[in-house]
Amino acid sequence: MHETSIARTLLEEVGERVRRAGIRGRVAAVRLRLGRMSTVVPESLKFAFEVLSRGSPLDGARLEIEEVPVRARCRACGRGFEIDEPCFLCESCGSPDLEILSGNELLIDSLDVEEPEP
Repeated sequence: MHETSIARTLLEEVGERVRRAGIRGRVAAVRLRLGRMSTVVPESLKFAFEVLSRGSPLDGARLEIEEVPVRARCRACGRGFEIDEPCFLCESCGSPDLEILSGNELLIDSLDVEEPEP
């Protein structure tokens, strides 16, 4: 399950960003953009994040995942479209010469931070 190593790296990266930014509040949520071609199973990643964050500064933080669809543009006819099936052919002309525009992402989009109590 590579989701465990991804969750571990995600926790390290968020922790580093919090330290660099000097954030004193508790991270309540981590928003992630996850491409459908990334081969990451969102529920498995959420589970691994929850388990690995226990006892850490991110304990209790929610992992919110926005799945990014696979989008492509045909190099032959220029048409852009979304790919739902594992069939990488242009919907208009049938060409296999596609430029993948999105769907491989695994990006931290934002953090929700609760202000510390005085």
